[in-house]
Amino acid sequence: VIGGIAETKPTFQNVPTIYTTYSRAIGFAPANRRTLSMILVKAAPGVSVTELRDRIARETDLAVYTPHDFAWTTITYWMTQTGIPINFGIAIALGFLVGVAIAGQMFYNFTLDNLKYFGAMKAMGATTPRLLGLVALQGAVAGVLGLGLGLGVTSIVGLAIPGDKLAFKMTWHIPVIAAAAVIFIVVASSLFSMRRVVQLDPSEVFQG
Repeated sequence: VIGGIAETKPTFQNVPTIYTTYSRAIGFAPANRRTLSMILVKAAPGVSVTELRDRIARETDLAVYTPHDFAWTTITYWMTQTGIPINFGIAIALGFLVGVAIAGQMFYNFTLDNLKYFGAMKAMGATTPRLLGLVALQGAVAGVLGLGLGLGVTSIVGLAIPGDKLAFKMTWHIPVIAAAAVIFIVVASSLFSMRRVVQLDPSEVFQG
């Protein structure tokens, strides 16, 4: 007897989900050992969840998890027993390397295009640290704008996607890690382009 149809969220495992009683599940599945995967338990009013967990584990010698424990157990399983972290890690690493390469090339071209102006300012008395500060400021402005636009577009897309189609959650860790990555990219690419400014001879501006 079908009591209703539930729309579940898509998961990595493309398998159907059925909510039913244990007695009916025994009739659906072949009679094997350990057909029961878990039992949901609700604490009675006034009973501590942790105390109930410890008591069930002590009396049954089975693994008992609170919602928080079960969530972290699931995360640990996906992180240690599947290839998802490797796949996502490779994608993130490639994106990070591409970002460093593109930002470095952009700042390097910016320095080359304005090398004559840097040389003129150096000939007029501008110190090398002052010129390096200009390059660093350029990198900081580009990094802040890029980070703000990236997080903003990501948040808008996440809010626009229906929750029943794709799970989207942005914790505070994501902006912090993204900001650290952007800072590293900006610093690395700025240092790459600063070499030309440090080695610049003001007399080169007036030659030719």
